Amino acid sequence: MQYKVLKWLSYASCVIMLLVSFNGVVVTRTGSGLECGREFPLCHGKFVPGTTIGSLIEYTHRLTAGIAGLLALVTLIAFLLWARKRRDFQIYAGVMFLFVVVQAIMGALAVVFSQSAPIMALHFGFALIAFASALVLALSVRRAGNLEARQEPPAEHRMSKRARNLTVFSAVFTYAVVYTGALVSHTELAKFAVVLHIASAMLLVLVLLLGHMAIRDYGQISDIRKLGIIVVALIIALPLSGVLNLVVLGSEYYMFAPMLHTLITDFLFAFLCFMSIRAWELSRIPAGEKSSVGLKKAVRA
Repeated sequence: MQYKVLKWLSYASCVIMLLVSFNGVVVTRTGSGLECGREFPLCHGKFVPGTTIGSLIEYTHRLTAGIAGLLALVTLIAFLLWARKRRDFQIYAGVMFLFVVVQAIMGALAVVFSQSAPIMALHFGFALIAFASALVLALSVRRAGNLEARQEPPAEHRMSKRARNLTVFSAVFTYAVVYTGALVSHTELAKFAVVLHIASAMLLVLVLLLGHMAIRDYGQISDIRKLGIIVVALIIALPLSGVLNLVVLGSEYYMFAPMLHTLITDFLFAFLCFMSIRAWELSRIPAGEKSSVGLKKAVRA
């Protein structure tokens, strides 16, 4: 019973964090950031906003962020109580809670004081970390449950430190590119756009190299191979969604394209984070040693 609660809490957290990110895109694209005035948490002095579309969009974003914060807190407490032997799960839940709270505070400060470009970019970047933490938690819980169902964890093959470092660097570099992209969307400065295009091209090559290495050199490790395929598919889709943004600019589909671009970006960074964690684990394990601990055994009876 406790295992099922933890599993579904991790899944629900992942979904709500993604909704927060989506709502943020809608707020930015519609220019609804100040539709509730410079007040927080009230909207023009009321708990329930007016009937204007802009105020409803902004208030929905605030409401979703609030629900995300409460769910993250409940998830953290549940893992602290019921998965005491899985310190890694507790860390993922803690990071998720920390960053969803931080990004909410930054969003509130941006409304009350000013919506400067660096603050809004950080607001998006912290929301991205919160989602990545939620997805890492959900994937880790799912993996632990699958290992438990098999009774015995499979023998793990060691990954080299070089492969591990490339994976971690790819995740960090992806975050840097995403932050630059968020900064460009809020400033529209040409010099930042040039930097973004160069960085995006480098990221494309880097992730393609990482995916090729994961599939060719570590294809015997099932989850590393699958993660390699996923990140390659996402990095190919990312520039295509960027082109779609330009194609539909000014049309009735202008909201769909940035949401798709954000979806791909969020999942790319999150899967790279999970891949980095797995690469770190595998780089520290002698070949053939069984490293994973099933979640059900770690849950307090």
